[in-house]
Amino acid sequence: MMTPMCRSMRRWTLLVLACAGLLCVPAAQACDGDIDGDGEVNSNDIALALLDYGACQFCPSDLDGDGEVGASDVALVLLNWGTCPPVVEWTLYTRIDGSSTIATDTSGAVVKTWTGASFGASVGYLRPDGSLVRPCWYTAGTFNAGGRGGRVQIFNPAGTLVNDLIVATSQYQQHHDVAMMPNGDILCIVWEQHTQAEGKAAGRTTLNNVIWSETIMQIRPTGYSTFQTVWTWRLWDHLVQDANAALANYGSVSGNPGLLDINVGSVTTGGDWMHMNSIDYNEARDEIVVSSRTLSEVFVIDHSTTTTEAAGHAGGARGKGGDFLYRWGNPANMKRGTSTDQAFNVVHSATWIPEGLPNAGDIMAFNNGDRSGSANDWSSAVQVSPPRDANGGYVVPATSAFGPAVPTWTHGSANQFYGGNTQCGAYRTLDNTTLITLTGTGEVFEVNAAGQRLFQTTVTGQVARAVRYRNIGGVWVGP
Repeated sequence: MMTPMCRSMRRWTLLVLACAGLLCVPAAQACDGDIDGDGEVNSNDIALALLDYGACQFCPSDLDGDGEVGASDVALVLLNWGTCPPVVEWTLYTRIDGSSTIATDTSGAVVKTWTGASFGASVGYLRPDGSLVRPCWYTAGTFNAGGRGGRVQIFNPAGTLVNDLIVATSQYQQHHDVAMMPNGDILCIVWEQHTQAEGKAAGRTTLNNVIWSETIMQIRPTGYSTFQTVWTWRLWDHLVQDANAALANYGSVSGNPGLLDINVGSVTTGGDWMHMNSIDYNEARDEIVVSSRTLSEVFVIDHSTTTTEAAGHAGGARGKGGDFLYRWGNPANMKRGTSTDQAFNVVHSATWIPEGLPNAGDIMAFNNGDRSGSANDWSSAVQVSPPRDANGGYVVPATSAFGPAVPTWTHGSANQFYGGNTQCGAYRTLDNTTLITLTGTGEVFEVNAAGQRLFQTTVTGQVARAVRYRNIGGVWVGP
């Protein structure tokens, strides 16, 4: 028998799957038995159940999920007769110029506030039990650049600080985003410092200082201020260069799309290079997606590898070790295109569309649109559908850029909106709408697939990305 949580999630999933195409924005049923989603279980729901009686695939009236509408489904309607309890939905805003994260309800009222040790590094996330994971500045950290973090604080459902983790040393430091994993582990983006000599030995031709590479660390809290690193991926293990055959990583850049050309992009005087700014985990595929601000590209990495396999080019479910499985947005980085083929002009907020929604497994991202010349700047939210083969792997073209040629869906055009050249974000919600944050202006708004605005507000202070959660059967569900 399905638990109430499973029934609620499955019912909502079926409603979504029953809709054809992106323009369908289903109303989630408010409670068990509310087949028509009007917030009340009544004679209309009995009528719908009787109308659907019998075998029924992807049918909202199939409340118990057994593939047909029968007496048990009618019984669930009768059992839940009356007005449904109110839907509890929160939108979270984490200040990157302050120490608070707040939750607002559907009316916009603040219902909860968490106060951290320092400015937010990016986004605070709820776990299913209502605990909050909030990355923030570690003021004693040695790495100082936009999005700096180094400290991950965890508050229990009551709002009490239970973990205060310093993810920083003189050689590495967490920055920007984190991603929640189903087992409670946390994926962290981490700057990793290499000396000028190490950078040049790796094949970088123009380097006047240190270079900060990127690492992804999966950490597991073991105490109030302690953690264990249980998995690691390092960009430094997946480089290529075609400038000097006498140095490391020499090879064909265009012939190795799973590797990153160490000579693309600029390195700041402080050492920041690739500048990853978001990370998200796909449990169904066991894959990670990240975005790079300076390279204007999103990358997919196989998480099914061991740490040893992640350092190499073989192993894992896709057989490619820690090499990139997929990349999109700026094919000139791998010498499979030119600037005219560039889709992103500064990118943030790479996330997966979750299971249960149309186009699950697609990638959402925010294209800041920081083009050459301020008059040309405009932003957009973008949905990309990676081409996959019959086994679920990514289609890797022999010589051309990764597909698709154009996004599946885009919201935003010239003179419509511009979020600035830092942060910003776009999340697909449980209602199959898109929640967009413009960090530069403080605007947060929600649009449906047709681009119609359903909600908008202006927040106080700077917020990297607003995220929305819904309490379903006592479990918080969101990005």
